[in-house]
Amino acid sequence: MGTFSKTFIKLENIEVILYELQEYFLIGKVETLNDSKWWLYSENGNETIILSNNYNHNWCEIEFEFNYSIYLYDEFLRRLSKKFNTIILLGYYQSTLGNGRIAKFSSGVLELSLLQLYSNNNGFDRISLVDNFGISKSMKNDFNIPKLGEDCNVIDYDLINSFFENNGLLPDNFKNYEEWSYLHIEKINV
Repeated sequence: MGTFSKTFIKLENIEVILYELQEYFLIGKVETLNDSKWWLYSENGNETIILSNNYNHNWCEIEFEFNYSIYLYDEFLRRLSKKFNTIILLGYYQSTLGNGRIAKFSSGVLELSLLQLYSNNNGFDRISLVDNFGISKSMKNDFNIPKLGEDCNVIDYDLINSFFENNGLLPDNFKNYEEWSYLHIEKINV
């Protein structure tokens, strides 16, 4: 069990995304490694953001830590999608608790946001739907998405991967695994 957090931006240039991150957040160290190390800058309350372009030539991947809010980076992603007139897909799933979210930003607009969250009220555990912005009737029916506030456990690895594929994101194997690299960025939390 663990956390799956992937955000894909339909851009090919990691440096452009790094520049934008530096415009909106206080950034410390930046280094390229052959492996993804999400914990690299976690000491002293800082976070690690990881950029890569290994999965698909036309899409860059960002791994965010969502320590404080699942919506923490929404405004940044919205602005980025507007500035570059592009699509951004977010998939998040924390399997231990069952928290999950998919979101789509397109040309500065949040088109879709589906969020399920774990809660415990008076000793009663539940996972419920707390956001369903932009859900079409067909998607609601295809994935058996309940009404807001109702029990919900539809977001998982399979749904996230289907969401990515349905939005044109597929691996293209343009790099051999030995050529993969990850740009690690220290986000300083002040």
